[in-house]
Amino acid sequence: MLISPFSEGHAMSHKHPPRRRTASSIIVATLITAPALALAFPSQAAAECEARGPKDIDCNISGVIEGTTGGGGGRGGGTGGSGPFVPPPPEGLTENQAIDAVAVPGGNAPIAPAPPTTWLLVQQASDSAALPIPRVHTAPENKTYVRLRTVLWVDGFETVQTEPITVGDQTVQATAEPQSVTWDLGEKKLVCDDAGSKEKETCTYTYRRSSSGHAGGAYQITATVTWKLHWTCEGADCDSDGGTLSDQTRTSQPTPLIVSEIQTNTGQ
Repeated sequence: MLISPFSEGHAMSHKHPPRRRTASSIIVATLITAPALALAFPSQAAAECEARGPKDIDCNISGVIEGTTGGGGGRGGGTGGSGPFVPPPPEGLTENQAIDAVAVPGGNAPIAPAPPTTWLLVQQASDSAALPIPRVHTAPENKTYVRLRTVLWVDGFETVQTEPITVGDQTVQATAEPQSVTWDLGEKKLVCDDAGSKEKETCTYTYRRSSSGHAGGAYQITATVTWKLHWTCEGADCDSDGGTLSDQTRTSQPTPLIVSEIQTNTGQ
């Protein structure tokens, strides 16, 4: 019996093709069925994909289909782009907010700022101290004479207390007490321990030279009052109960004072 050389090959051609057709049929059926399920039940398909993972063939196919057929509003990539399934944003947030921020319900309240230090309040109190500008007085007024005792005094030599500053459980207040008056009399400087007084004459000066050689024929005299400042703090938040600050001064406007010589006539 003669056997055709092509008999074995012919037998193989009938043996193997059915297997290839069976595998191809499974793939084609999957490609047709998966998009149909994704398009018909997108929410259910998304949930199943989340459960099975992105490596599942149906999920990959549904993601491509959803991205390519979703138009401008599709989550898979807009107009024609492909990509994995993107879950919807949490309730109460837009899509951009869901991407850029994380909602943390019931978060802790922000930490309250620490109260200012006592020293900061002391500086504020010191800056608010409105110390008066002294005003100069003399007797005789405006004009005096050589070798004549001239009485000096000022207005504005008084204690100044600032308004209390309260923050939290601490109240700060500053007090300025006048200490002395420094007189610049043109001919000499003189320090008096009080404001002076016309009646008591506690601050006086006697000129030795006339003011005729000075501009306008007068001395330009000034009085500078020096205040000593201290502060107090009351309350549980105070860093200290009190202390002293640097002295402060205020100077009067220059006041002209003519000093003349007394002319005497003696008969022959």
